[in-house]
Amino acid sequence: MSFLKCIIDNWELIMKILNKIKKLLFQIYIAFLSSIPTEIGIRIRQIAYKPLFNKCGKNLRIDSNVTILGFENISLGDNISFMKNSYIYAHDGGELIIGDNFTMNSNSQLGASFGKIIIGNDCAIGPNCVLRAANHKFDNSNIPFRKQGHKYGEIIIEDDVWIASNSVITANTKIGKGSVIAAGSVVTKNVEPYSVVGGVPAKLIKKRK
Repeated sequence: MSFLKCIIDNWELIMKILNKIKKLLFQIYIAFLSSIPTEIGIRIRQIAYKPLFNKCGKNLRIDSNVTILGFENISLGDNISFMKNSYIYAHDGGELIIGDNFTMNSNSQLGASFGKIIIGNDCAIGPNCVLRAANHKFDNSNIPFRKQGHKYGEIIIEDDVWIASNSVITANTKIGKGSVIAAGSVVTKNVEPYSVVGGVPAKLIKKRK
């Protein structure tokens, strides 16, 4: 009886410990799956990961050493490809929505935690790119920026957008349909449809139409 009473009295603590163990085991499971190389690994991840997402279409390809956090907050269309060493996260209440026919090259990052990233159809992201829907706060110079928290927003990428290698897309920006972001660009404001932009910060180079 005393043992049962001990469990009842510490039920909340026990549940917290069990949840932590559950999360740890899940992380170990995902880490193991993500490390499997070759087409065999891609096929295994296609089967094992698909039910973890909020939504996932057909023809999912996830290469080895791709880190994903917040599966339940990620919705994917058809024909999605994440190449090696990519980092995709939408935990802590974030949301990531990707349409059909999307490719993200190696070493790139989609960071939607606390914020939102929406990507349309027929888009591509080159290697070493960063799209992050959050920024550090640094308004108060009397407090270290690390203690000021973050401000969160959203990034919207419309259909038929190509983001070339080594580019950065900051929070609260919208890239219009049919646009091209030149390699090495930093996008800090909205881009009109069918624009080619480049530079730091990115500026209009020419119009596609």
